[in-house]
Amino acid sequence: MTPTGAGALLTGVACTVAGLALGSSALAALGVAALVLVLAALASVRRPAKVSIDRHVQPARVVRGTPAIAYVHLVNHGRSEAPRAVAHQRFGTGSVRLELPRLAGGEAGVRTYRLPTDRRGSFELPPLEVVRTDPFLLARSRRRHGATERLLVYPRLLPLRPLRSGHQRTLEGPDADTADEGTITFHAVRDYTTGDDLRMIHWRSTARAGRLMVRHNVDTAEPLTICLLDLRPTGYSAATFEVAVEMAASAVVAAAAGRTPVELRATDGTRLGGPDRHDPQALVDHLAAVGPAPGGTLNEQLRLLRRQRAGTALVVVTGVLDEDDLPIAAALRRRFQRLVVVSVDPNASARPPYPGVHVLCGATGDELAGLWNLEAAR
Repeated sequence: MTPTGAGALLTGVACTVAGLALGSSALAALGVAALVLVLAALASVRRPAKVSIDRHVQPARVVRGTPAIAYVHLVNHGRSEAPRAVAHQRFGTGSVRLELPRLAGGEAGVRTYRLPTDRRGSFELPPLEVVRTDPFLLARSRRRHGATERLLVYPRLLPLRPLRSGHQRTLEGPDADTADEGTITFHAVRDYTTGDDLRMIHWRSTARAGRLMVRHNVDTAEPLTICLLDLRPTGYSAATFEVAVEMAASAVVAAAAGRTPVELRATDGTRLGGPDRHDPQALVDHLAAVGPAPGGTLNEQLRLLRRQRAGTALVVVTGVLDEDDLPIAAALRRRFQRLVVVSVDPNASARPPYPGVHVLCGATGDELAGLWNLEAAR
């Protein structure tokens, strides 16, 4: 019942009681008429409508700012005309209003409404809520129609070129000094570094050189690009965090453009994809809903890469760059052919080159995309 209906009900009761008490038939009749009107309004809105309503959202995944349309299919299964109604769709913190048409008996119709996609995220769309009222706005009923659906709004995908080391393939696989170590193909003898397998020590070369030398075997498997996203909120504003997510998603899609494997990692311990995953959709789905996470550091994730399978390209996306992370990233240059660090920092100036690491600094996605494509062309 609406506030107007509640007022009419109280007025009807008061007039009826006063009319009977005062012996005023006119006042009593007015009160009874008001009560009858309220009861008729309640009966009209509570009567089950013979209209089926179904809603579908197309597409279920969109890039931020592109249209997502909800299609509402209506069918009146009754013989009489279905009354006009208003539907409300809750979406995020707001709602979308849609007026439903009158349908004659047996008539069907379609209505559409556009969902706001100006914010990245994973949005749950509850059933459509249809509100019916009587002509005098005395009573109101709400019924839900359709099933719960989910809409993924992707971050904006920037036109990034694939890094050459991340998508080139040869018949024998990568065989450079920076290729991922393995036990498949002997490549060269090199100096021993902390963490090397002692079984790989080459004793003849050690005796000649006077220092420990080890065999450098390379894994000639398919190339792998790893994208590491820094989720710590301390280095971002709300705007720069969105740019960082855009760069990570764009780098993942660019790496997979040549049907090569790609892996997504984050400072909170997330690890998706890998050497056998060519389709980046699951990775971009995850990035659609990702948010700042205070746990973990870049330092920890970079050190983990020294002990785990690496790849041919490593992309690190962060906010305000911590200078202490660069030496740790540079230490991975023997395991990756290409090391790129993307820093989303509005206050950063042109940074001098760091040995073995290509550092890109910018404030916007378009600016960083330009710097990326220049780097990718080298």
